[in-house]
Amino acid sequence: MKYWLSGILITIFSMQVLADYDSAYNAYKNGNYAVALPAFKQLADEGNVKAQFYLGGMYRLGQGVEKNYAEALKWYTKAANSGEPKAQHNVALFYHNGIAVERDIPTAISWYKKAASQGYVDSQQNLALLYYKGQGVDKDIQKAIDWWRRAAELGGERARHNLGLMYYKGTGVEQDYDQAMHWFRLAAEQGFAESQNSVGVMYYEGQSVPKDLIEAYAWFRLASDQDHETGNLNFGIITSRLDPAELEKAGEKYLDYKSRYSSRKKDE
Repeated sequence: MKYWLSGILITIFSMQVLADYDSAYNAYKNGNYAVALPAFKQLADEGNVKAQFYLGGMYRLGQGVEKNYAEALKWYTKAANSGEPKAQHNVALFYHNGIAVERDIPTAISWYKKAASQGYVDSQQNLALLYYKGQGVDKDIQKAIDWWRRAAELGGERARHNLGLMYYKGTGVEQDYDQAMHWFRLAAEQGFAESQNSVGVMYYEGQSVPKDLIEAYAWFRLASDQDHETGNLNFGIITSRLDPAELEKAGEKYLDYKSRYSSRKKDE
């Protein structure tokens, strides 16, 4: 009996080690879902917010378990209610897209706002777009611009591009090509294809900057590399308008920019 009790104690101790968050997370990152799943489950049941978030992700993606969106939403909601912004954003996405629940834009907006108020860029960008389109809320360009600006200042590439568009078109703000170029350029340097094409257009037209077909070529080609439809078209047009010497210079500039700006950096 004494040795049997010791064996039970050893087993319980081993389970506690298994359910250590860092060990569970390392197992998850290494693709060892058979270890990560039960460990996250135990930790999630104990109220570990990070474990709840990752458990939601495992059910959503079918990692080590059959896909189950309802179960994913359950765990995301638990983490979201504890204030985890990534979980709040994901709960918003479920309601926004009608995944495992009826589509409910007002509820999605409520969750986006919770995450956005904590500086979560993706929620800020989505919230801005909903205000811009008037989906689930009254259309409000100024609120859209405000959320895009917040996200842009935190590095959101889509927000930077859209804020650039507002200044380029003079929508909700006074038209200002300098501001448009500023935001387009920041997003373009993050590798955002739409902004790379827009920077190319502004160099091609001489808007905010001196007209420069060499610069335009480099940016159009970067956008074309990502199979951006308009970038492809513009790259073809400008290639036909440069002589061999200009094309050589343009190619050198493109290679320089490619080494610096072609890698996409995902919004965090």
